[in-house]
Amino acid sequence: MRLSAFIVNAFAEDLACGNPAGVVFSEEALPERTMRDLAADLGKSETAFLTPRGRDYGIRWFSPLQEMPLCGHATLAAAWVIFGRERDRTGIEFSHAGGAISARRAEDGFIGLTFPLDGYERIEPDPEWLGLLGLDRAEDCVRGRGTGKVILAARADFDLADLRPDFRRMRTRLGVWERGVAVTRPSAAFDFETRYFNPWAGVDEDPVTGSVHTVLAGYWRDRLGRTVLTGRQASQRPGTIRMRIDGEMVELAGKARIVFEGTADV
Repeated sequence: MRLSAFIVNAFAEDLACGNPAGVVFSEEALPERTMRDLAADLGKSETAFLTPRGRDYGIRWFSPLQEMPLCGHATLAAAWVIFGRERDRTGIEFSHAGGAISARRAEDGFIGLTFPLDGYERIEPDPEWLGLLGLDRAEDCVRGRGTGKVILAARADFDLADLRPDFRRMRTRLGVWERGVAVTRPSAAFDFETRYFNPWAGVDEDPVTGSVHTVLAGYWRDRLGRTVLTGRQASQRPGTIRMRIDGEMVELAGKARIVFEGTADV
């Protein structure tokens, strides 16, 4: 069987920016072992595998080690490839084991993906966490009810580049923040900026993360009083995410760039 394969920088417009993902199209479902092996060969944190379902697609996500229940940036990468191939198309539905994800052409060349908005609860920041991140203090601290991701809000004049996480020690500290921790602050150029760390999942710093923005969207909506927001993930591979909240759902929108395209026989 011949497959079409891509490497795509998601939530980015340029080379060496955003979160790179693999995207593989096949006419028939592939064995799990084959998908895992292909994900390992492509070497990205996640690869999306797509098979046609009528005009839409079934989708599964694999890291080089295992199947993942959901991956936003690889889904954006897949949508970017499909919309690039089908110029007149305006929407896609991706079916997966947990439900469906809708994608649409948004404004200014962005592509929007719709996810459940993750509510949050306030928790007390442990001073040890702050020390391990290189953060002197937090203005606020919340935790996503669904994702379990911890958000630490820094003051507006704090430079996120000054964070120096001790990843080795973080891996040995388990607790409420082991689902991932973000440090966020208000921004003059965007509504807010963020860095996100998850060494417990093998990703010390994630370049651009869709899932944490399902928490950040509601948090910054409540702080700023707006349902349309723009966030910047200020990693070494930075990227921009636009958010539009509608009730209990949030649309995360971004651009992408295809870096490589090819075929493979399995």
